[in-house]
Amino acid sequence: MTRSKIAYLRYNLVMFYDFLHKVLKIPLTMRVRCDRSISKKPELTVVFLHGIASSYATWREVLPPLLRDRDLGKVRFVALDLIGFGKSEKPDWFTYDYAGYRKTLTRTFKKLKIRTPIVLCGHSMGGLIAIDYAANGDRLIDQLILISPPVIKGSEVAGLQDQIYTKLYGELRKHTGAKPISVAASFIDALSSFEKRSLNTRAFRKTMDNIILNKENYSTAAHLKIPIEIIHGRFDPLVIGANLKKLTERNSHIHLTETFGGHDMFGAKAKKINKIFKDTILHMLLQSDL
Repeated sequence: MTRSKIAYLRYNLVMFYDFLHKVLKIPLTMRVRCDRSISKKPELTVVFLHGIASSYATWREVLPPLLRDRDLGKVRFVALDLIGFGKSEKPDWFTYDYAGYRKTLTRTFKKLKIRTPIVLCGHSMGGLIAIDYAANGDRLIDQLILISPPVIKGSEVAGLQDQIYTKLYGELRKHTGAKPISVAASFIDALSSFEKRSLNTRAFRKTMDNIILNKENYSTAAHLKIPIEIIHGRFDPLVIGANLKKLTERNSHIHLTETFGGHDMFGAKAKKINKIFKDTILHMLLQSDL
């Protein structure tokens, strides 16, 4: 087959793809990067969502020990790449807002044929998407586990720290192509799951505007009525710890654990997260057997 014919076929596939998803509004599905269970008939499904400018690699120190743990043999573990990041599709026409991610997550659940209770886990922005889906999604979520969710209060109740963080996040969104941001991103990229190449993209800009800077995040989390485990690193510069503590005061369903570490999941923080994951999952399995 000649190059021109290959190019023609690719063009037609792209046009057909856009017609299905952009014109007919058929939701996209997220790329499944991990889907494993020791049991052929799992009793619980744990779904992992990464943060902004990252991929399922975020969970590289958390997921493998869980997969090897024979005590968790009845659990199905699923790790996804969010639309716009990792190996998932990155269409320019995608909205990159909560409504868009709710639709793609629901369709992904259907594609995976998940018929068990679901624990939805999110790191950073993935935690915000998990909160929104638990509140507004089509599928019932039984438990949330959130690591370092950057919850900023809305303007009507925002304190000085919230205003400063909103300003800083806004500046980061506007100046992603600037040299200092690029240098900082290279440093962070080497030490975490953060991916520098995602910075200067529409997905990064739109999710920063629509997800991280969304004024409803705090209120949505405060009103959820399902069990929520939150893990926060004491030295995390990207999360307002005081807001997470306030959430636990407002919502009795939330349990907050502070641990050593920053925003990502390495070392002592990863070990603490693994313990919380295992304890939470085993408790849910025990409850389902009663």
